[in-house]
Amino acid sequence: MTSRMKKYATAIVSLSLTLMTSAVLAGQSVSSIAAAAALHAEARALEQGYSGVAVDLRPLDSRIQLDACATPLQVMAASDRALGPVSMSVSCGHPNKWRVQVRGSVSAMAELPVLALPVNRGDVIGLGDIEIRQQRITRDLVGYLSTEQDIVGQEARKNLAVGSKLRKSDLVSPQIIDRGQTVALIAQSSGLVVNMQGKALSNGAAGDRLMVKNLSSGRRIEGLVQRNGTVLIQ
Repeated sequence: MTSRMKKYATAIVSLSLTLMTSAVLAGQSVSSIAAAAALHAEARALEQGYSGVAVDLRPLDSRIQLDACATPLQVMAASDRALGPVSMSVSCGHPNKWRVQVRGSVSAMAELPVLALPVNRGDVIGLGDIEIRQQRITRDLVGYLSTEQDIVGQEARKNLAVGSKLRKSDLVSPQIIDRGQTVALIAQSSGLVVNMQGKALSNGAAGDRLMVKNLSSGRRIEGLVQRNGTVLIQ
């Protein structure tokens, strides 16, 4: 090998060592840790059926110095919650183990029926009282009503403001049968339908179990109040 070639070889080895040393010294960037956490949080929300997912993470301390990870970063959430406040640990297993805690919040877009007009306690909600809006949500919609059919015809338990999302606990089925009222009884058995007249022994709303007196036989029987005011005897 000539003297000139030896110089080239030495220079190449020196450059390679310099690049390797720089890569080690560079360490793991804070932005890469945040990106791994954000992607994990977004994927969890999408898997649960949410759309328009947005992840907002608290800034990490830029002074953090960690060795560059030679394997993909591992992310683990602290709970099963997909929306709202989230906490995740981002860790590396090789060549040196380290772990960083990342916190933030996750939101998503959802189409929900909300009140287009203010509703007072005792008002029965009509189709014109509600509208469908795109809303950003930060919690699971457990307990909230998601369709117009669940709302229209229901009575407000309390005063409700414009734009309110509605919970089951906000509404009650209105009373449609008064005590002492004559009601139509419908009995079904083996494909046969029998219509009778009865007397309500208490007030009732759609979906209530109601005691009635059969006006033909005088027997007291229980039935299920239907939306049209009839009582179904099963």
